[in-house]
Amino acid sequence: MNNLYANEWRLFHNFYMPSVKLVSKNRIGSKTVKAYDRPKTPLERTLASEEVSDYKKEGLRRIAAQTNPFVLRRMIQQKIALIFKAQKSQPKTTTG
Repeated sequence: MNNLYANEWRLFHNFYMPSVKLVSKNRIGSKTVKAYDRPKTPLERTLASEEVSDYKKEGLRRIAAQTNPFVLRRMIQQKIALIFKAQKSQPKTTTG
């Protein structure tokens, strides 16, 4: 499972899974109205940041160009299937 998170899951999540950021939260009476930024991937947010060096941004662009989200997703599904298979093959223990 650690291998999955350290490799394919990390790449898929950071390069291809968009998320929203809370921009503002206003309380109107008893209701809270939240406003969100448009969905962006962590990669898009990093590339737009001025705090990240151009050298690191270029490295991230290179990694993104070499990865395929469909292949990553297939590899994630295969590893998850192996994890479930290994879990099912373990003998059940009773506690008590």
